[in-house]
Amino acid sequence: MGPSLCKLSLVCPRDIKTALADILDDLTDAVPGYTMLPCEGRGADMHLASAGERVRGAMQAVQFLMILPRGDVETILDTVAARCPRRQIAYWIEPVEEFGRLI
Repeated sequence: MGPSLCKLSLVCPRDIKTALADILDDLTDAVPGYTMLPCEGRGADMHLASAGERVRGAMQAVQFLMILPRGDVETILDTVAARCPRRQIAYWIEPVEEFGRLI
């Protein structure tokens, strides 16, 4: 049995999507790949949004999803925090029972 896998999700404002993608692209040893999805954020942190987003009631955001060994998560989070210190970057970690490709 291999290392314990997890799904790391990072959500950031749309305006720093490229900066965050560049950081992840530099972490080739820890990040085997990722998926980016456009999304909207709503909730108590709306004070972090732009004026236009507050009028619409939602922050434009991007979610990064990656499946990786649990042991690599701290390296990724520490690097992102050091190179892109923004309060608006949220993360969560979920266990992954199995990961593979069909075919």
